[in-house]
Amino acid sequence: MPVLVGGKPPKKKKPKIKAEWWAIGLGIPALLVMLAIASLDEPVPEVTTSPEVTPQDARRELIEDQFSPWDGSHNELTRIIKRSMNDPRSYEHVETRYIDNGDHLMVITQFRGSNAFGGIVINSVTAKVDLDGNVFEDSVTFVR
Repeated sequence: MPVLVGGKPPKKKKPKIKAEWWAIGLGIPALLVMLAIASLDEPVPEVTTSPEVTPQDARRELIEDQFSPWDGSHNELTRIIKRSMNDPRSYEHVETRYIDNGDHLMVITQFRGSNAFGGIVINSVTAKVDLDGNVFEDSVTFVR
């Protein structure tokens, strides 16, 4: 137990902060300020624009958007095929090809499906399609 001298308790010593902590406490903010000032002198990078889309690229994209990225089937023609089937749930896409005739496409699709007797058969459909993906209903020809 401390002894009282003159009626006052002994003074507690304040802990000294080491010089390293002062350097870190002042050095990091100073470093951040210097980096911020240095970055102001750097030129702003130019924004590059993508190359212009050519008419051929736009046409190719317009045509490719009509087909499923999953299996390559023509989206609208697949709906028409399923509407005409005995069992639409049995539809299985095999292959789709197209011929670009300028103002329209000729789309040829092969698919599997159940016939009226329940047997699985492979059929083929040919259809005339405009560049927006619309099938000309009167041009759909089933080849069995």
